[in-house]
Amino acid sequence: MQVRNNAFKPRRAATWTRERIEQLGTPEIKQLRINAGTLGENEIVALCDQALSARPRGGAKRGSKKA
Repeated sequence: MQVRNNAFKPRRAATWTRERIEQLGTPEIKQLRINAGTLGENEIVALCDQALSARPRGGAKRGSKKA
C-alpha cells in the first residue's frame, strides 16, 4: 500500500480575516492578494479586493499643496 504525502491540505486561509487584512499596509495587501491567487485561495483574494477598494486611491503626496 502506498502512503500519500499531504493527503489533506492545511487550511491556512482560515487565519486571514477581513479585520486582519485591513491592518496591513496597501503594499502588503497587494502582495497577499498575489500570493493567495497563486495558491488558489479565492476567499483571501476577495477579502484583499474588499480591503483595497475601501482604501483611498493615490492622491497628493504629503505636504504638497494644490495650486
